[in-house]
Order: sequence, then structure tokens, then C-alpha cells
Amino acid sequence: MDILEYLAKYTIPFKGLKDGMHEFDFSIDEEFFKQFQTEEVYQGEAKIKVSFNKKSLVTTLSFELEGKLNVACDRCLDPMEINVKGENSLFVKFGEEHEELAEDVIVISDSENEIPISQYIYELFTLNLPLSFIHPDDENGESTCNKEMIQKLNDFSVNEDEKIDPRWNDLRKLIDNN
Repeated sequence: MDILEYLAKYTIPFKGLKDGMHEFDFSIDEEFFKQFQTEEVYQGEAKIKVSFNKKSLVTTLSFELEGKLNVACDRCLDPMEINVKGENSLFVKFGEEHEELAEDVIVISDSENEIPISQYIYELFTLNLPLSFIHPDDENGESTCNKEMIQKLNDFSVNEDEKIDPRWNDLRKLIDNN
């Protein structure tokens, strides 16, 4: 199955729908992420609920995402699972040709029958990921990371109190003057 065939199931067929609220449910998994990523593919899954409020001038799509992602901890490299939740809205106007007016406003040609939403789902998922993947602290404020790995990191970390070769200080002065 090629990419277009796979992503075709992430569309909302709006022609023939009456004005008013409609709900659509989608799910994503590792195969979904393979369509967007060329390097490391996310190992996760999520459910997406799309509330489609059809109106004659501006149609609103409200996305609610809830899922999980399996990653390696950035600190200790042990596997961990993080929860991903997010919400966003997309406003759709109908006009002459397809264009994006803003990050949350698009124009769809009057001749279109459906709205492809796979790219918006992917962006919603990735924008709701934390900046770093680190095991959370326990109830006592202690890290839940792999203790052996943290100890090895501490053993090999550079102690800033160690004496720095004075030649490096002279070189830093040259850099600071430029």
C-alpha cells in the first residue's frame, strides 16, 4: 500500500453532510508515523476524536488527541512510556482553490468532497510531545531513572571545580574580544 492509499483513511468526507455537529474517530499507530518520518519512527498509538461543525461560511474541526509513546529516556536510555494529550482547532473556508491562510485556517476548493487531516493529526501529536523524555520523579522527589546508568554518568562527568589549564583562559579572552 502506498502512502496516499494509507493516508486516505484520514479524511473527512463533508459533501452531503448537513450543517451542524458531526463526530469522527481515528486511531494512529506506528504505521501512521512511518508515513511522515524518514529517520526514527515513533513507537506509539493514539485515538483522535474530531468534532466537525459544518456551517455554510466557516467549518470548524476540533481535534482531541489522547495516546502514548514508547521512547528511550534521554537521561538513562531505559525504555519508558509517556502520555500524549492535546487539543486544537482548524477553521475551513470554501473558495476558489486550496490554500493555507494561517496555521489554523485553510481554504478548500468548492469542488472538493473531503478534507485530508493526516498532516494536522501528525502535527498535533508532535507538538504535544515534551521537549525531553525523562523518567518522572517518584513521590519523594527522587529520580526513577536507572540508578546504575546515573552513577556511570556521574562518574564520567567533568567536575567544574577541577583546575583549568591557564592557556585555555587566554584563548577564551581572544574569543571574547572578537
